[in-house]
Amino acid sequence: MSSVNTDGLPPEMQARIAQIIEGAKQKANAAMAAQAASPQPQPQPEPQPEPAPAPAPAPTPNLMDHTIALRQEVAAMSQQVAAIGQVTEAVGQAVGQLYAMFQQQTTPTDQGPTYSESFQQQVDVGDDY
Repeated sequence: MSSVNTDGLPPEMQARIAQIIEGAKQKANAAMAAQAASPQPQPQPEPQPEPAPAPAPAPTPNLMDHTIALRQEVAAMSQQVAAIGQVTEAVGQAVGQLYAMFQQQTTPTDQGPTYSESFQQQVDVGDDY
């Protein structure tokens, strides 16, 4: 093991650290001695797990099972169609409100000349050169 520099520590701490290091060395030496003294056991083959019994096959569905499953699917789809209808109605109402809001402005608010009108007024062909 590497030596530990404990010169700057109080004597009590130096003694405690030395004691801990000695204890660790003794444990390591005892473990190595026990390992060398005991013969290496031969690895035993693991017992093969028994195969799990095959699950029982599911019973074949009869006509009533099919009918119940189809009714459940139809109920789920009818709920989806109702939800789609509600969304469509809400979007239609929102679009109608926006249309009504913009329809109130039937006359233009800016009475000034348009861009093309102001451009035509500024052009003087004779004074270019």
